[in-house]
Amino acid sequence: IEMGENSPKILAVLVAAIVYWILGAPWFSMLQAPWLVGIGKTADQIKASGLPAWLPHVVTLIANFAMAYVLGWLILATGPQTLMRGVQVAAILWVLIGAAFATEYVFEARSLQIYAINAGYPLVGMILMGAILGMWKK
Repeated sequence: IEMGENSPKILAVLVAAIVYWILGAPWFSMLQAPWLVGIGKTADQIKASGLPAWLPHVVTLIANFAMAYVLGWLILATGPQTLMRGVQVAAILWVLIGAAFATEYVFEARSLQIYAINAGYPLVGMILMGAILGMWKK
């Protein structure tokens, strides 16, 4: 995937994606009860959905890799590669995610609590990824 000067280092992308992925375990473990209330399901309903238990984790890791790659590319393409620049670019990009969640959640009449849980995870995760990608030097 290395495609030139403005391409992020793949090892940095992998580390950033895995850190974000690992964040999901404590995030959703600590917030499981209000999250289940917010999505209107029980843990048993999710287990009975027929989805293999591993599938959401694999999809999340692949999605995190894609986000880390794009984030790394944008950090390199738009300014100096520093920890703070990485955090800034990540926070700015999160505004798009937060806005998309807000639009969907208001039409679905979802609570502010479930918005904070679901949109807060990518906010914290992207800031962590931005910090890693910003400080990772060649």
